[in-house]
Amino acid sequence: MSFEQRIDRFCASHPEAPRDLILASRLLLRTARLLRDHINHTLASFELDLNQYLLLSMLSVDEQDRSMPSELGTTIDATRTQMTRLLDGLEARGLVRRQASSQDRRSLELTLTPAGRRLFERAAPQIHAAYAEAWAPLGDSGLAGATRALNRLHQTLQSLQP
Repeated sequence: MSFEQRIDRFCASHPEAPRDLILASRLLLRTARLLRDHINHTLASFELDLNQYLLLSMLSVDEQDRSMPSELGTTIDATRTQMTRLLDGLEARGLVRRQASSQDRRSLELTLTPAGRRLFERAAPQIHAAYAEAWAPLGDSGLAGATRALNRLHQTLQSLQP
């Protein structure tokens, strides 16, 4: 039985349930997981996952600015614990370097190593192609409309946060 059939079954026994809202929410969550899986599959040949790749990509453009783990964690939606684990793995592979902040000894600053930059530069074209493959069915105008709709939804959900 498909998830849509299960939603229909649920809504038949709960007539007050907003079927279209439930269906749209489930589709969004399932689609996000499938997109992440698609990107992670592409990254597997580089021994990276999406969050590791995102860290490398952010550090690749932050060379002139100091990057703090907490700021990058907010950008990629990672908790402090997740960031520590991500950075431990990337540092062990020689892809990033952590050092004490020159501004605040309690803080760390991150830099991309030359090996990290080379890996990022090899991975980026393949990830861009994977994104293009995933979004291709929408076409340019469909992508623009989806981006606007997702942005509105994102802003609404952000405003509902406690």
